[in-house]
Amino acid sequence: MKILKNYFYNMAYQILLLIVPLLTMPYISRTLGPQGLGTYSYTNSIMSYFVLLGNLGITLYGSRQIAYVQSDKIERSKLFWEITILKLVTVGFATLMLVLFLMYYSEYRFLIIAQSLTLIASAFDVSWYFMGVEDFKKTVLRNILIKIASLILIFTLVHSESDIIIYIVILSGSTLVGNIMLIPFLIKQINFFNIKKLNIWKHLSPVIFLFLPQMATQIYLVVNKTMLGQMDSIKAVGFFSSSDTLIRLALTIVSSLSAVLMPRISNLIARGEMNKVEKYMGKSFEFINFLSLPIMLGLIAISPKFIPLFLGENFKVVSTLIIIESPVVLLISWSIAITNQYLIPAKMNKAYINSTVIGAISNVLINIVMIRFYGVYGAIIATLISEILVMSYLVMIMMKFLSVKEMIFSNFYKYGIASVIMFLFTIVIDKLLSTTIYSVLLEVFLSIMIYFIALLILKVRLLTNWRHFFDD
Repeated sequence: MKILKNYFYNMAYQILLLIVPLLTMPYISRTLGPQGLGTYSYTNSIMSYFVLLGNLGITLYGSRQIAYVQSDKIERSKLFWEITILKLVTVGFATLMLVLFLMYYSEYRFLIIAQSLTLIASAFDVSWYFMGVEDFKKTVLRNILIKIASLILIFTLVHSESDIIIYIVILSGSTLVGNIMLIPFLIKQINFFNIKKLNIWKHLSPVIFLFLPQMATQIYLVVNKTMLGQMDSIKAVGFFSSSDTLIRLALTIVSSLSAVLMPRISNLIARGEMNKVEKYMGKSFEFINFLSLPIMLGLIAISPKFIPLFLGENFKVVSTLIIIESPVVLLISWSIAITNQYLIPAKMNKAYINSTVIGAISNVLINIVMIRFYGVYGAIIATLISEILVMSYLVMIMMKFLSVKEMIFSNFYKYGIASVIMFLFTIVIDKLLSTTIYSVLLEVFLSIMIYFIALLILKVRLLTNWRHFFDD
């Protein structure tokens, strides 16, 4: 039951990180337009490289290490200070690199400086500690106030395309304030240590090993926007960013469970309880299939009507982009489950690095060709193909250690049948209802009901025994 609670807390937290741009998208898309939204996404993609350098692989590494010793306060405190000091050093180095970059790059300089608040915010990020001790509640409740405040500020202060710098400062500044407000929760959980007793640099090598795949991952997550801005247009970046934001929000709902299970599985691996590891992973994949299949088909069904209503007629092309990109919800959810729940806890860094390098290289190479001929559609297709390659590689790796067929495809056919029934129902009801935002919401509600009814008829155990689904 604790895992389900942590899942919902973490899902709420992850959605919270996206909820402000999602709630403001109808307003911002009309206020800033494709050009302004594209400018924000383009400058944000540039800043993300420096944030990645500052974070190194500390978020994943820190939560994993804390999970190993979560019941030992002294060791836990020592680890926290060693990793925190190391992070301050890496963020300082990333800041120096940013200053050098801005000395030679003048385009959008002031917007990039405004975006740099996210780099400063990363120095104060201690969410990895709370993930390691399986405490997600504090993070959610603390940050929700910050996100609501930023939402109010956006509607109050952003009124035209010229207010883009205000929009950037609000979003990046809210991240900074949110991270700072988490720090007081640490006081009773950790002890202070004499810096002379800390061994900071022993963490550098494993952190770099985790940084390399994260760097590759970031490349194939962000490079599309950077390459689109260079090879096509800033407006195309706005279209791509809108599609990707909505897909990533749907993905967040599914993949939040992986972050919750990682510390639990890390602890089980440390104790050598591999039977429980496989059991948890099997249930995790069933939960992923339960959510991702209907979300994927639901996006395809409602996008043509929903996107023009939500973003405006200028963004109508985004509906087609979402239809093409929607399988990514299932593909990335599987990939995240394998990496976060097995490869990282089991310290299989080589396989993890290989998977991300495959994704990064394939995405860049396919983008070079596809963007040149198909513009923003090419960038979406490149994303889809690279995710297929990554997922295929990870499945092949897992086949050497676990019963992949039983683990990934447990009750898969039932969720597939229920999702197809829901999809067909949505297509029919879509033609009968008018084109309003209320009719779309009604479609979504009715489709969810149909999906759950179909699952109950098929007697899916996740619904019939949901309270104890993740119990030992």
